[in-house]
Amino acid sequence: MKGLFATAMLLALIPVTAAATTLHLSGEIDLLVLDGKKVSGSFLRGADSIELDNGPHQLVFRVEKNLTTASRDRWLYISPPLIMTFDTRNVTQVNISLPRIETEKESEQFDATPRVQLLDGSATPIPARLDVLAVTNTPKGIDYEWETERYNKANNKASAPEFVTMIADDSALLSGPSELDRPVAHSQTLTEQRLKHWYLQADNDTRTRFLEWVKQQPSS
Repeated sequence: MKGLFATAMLLALIPVTAAATTLHLSGEIDLLVLDGKKVSGSFLRGADSIELDNGPHQLVFRVEKNLTTASRDRWLYISPPLIMTFDTRNVTQVNISLPRIETEKESEQFDATPRVQLLDGSATPIPARLDVLAVTNTPKGIDYEWETERYNKANNKASAPEFVTMIADDSALLSGPSELDRPVAHSQTLTEQRLKHWYLQADNDTRTRFLEWVKQQPSS
């Protein structure tokens, strides 16, 4: 039941398209970000698969394993966050394959040179780009979604520009041709122009939800 709930929660974050690829997860994978959007590891615990649509995808995850030290003590190994970009076109199944990580030495080797493979249902490697996601730990913790956005904008090894949130800078908002190609009434304020600009950029469903929200706001 917990796994089904986790899968349902994650599907709500994915655009409604024809799901054609199953991403299999193991208990050693802590998924942090999917396609630029943060996901909750607590919801994913127990979920052994996620349905993805055809096309490019990007994962940010950590490897978590209980290891045995030389003195036979048990301890939890957590890898640095890894970022991986791949394409599921013509792929129906994706499996994350990790190297052997059973000892402290093997975990140190993985930290130094992470090796992760993606395999299809026939154990054939799927082309993928892998990198370590450098993050900054703040008093409020690590914002993995923001760190992924920053990484993707920097054109790094595993960057996926298609998952960057495009937000215009207010200083340049009114200088683009999208707003200058039609006359602007002198009575319009800067705020009004911005609202109209973003309203025109939105799809019909977003516009409908916005208008419903406006109706619910107090008049003053």
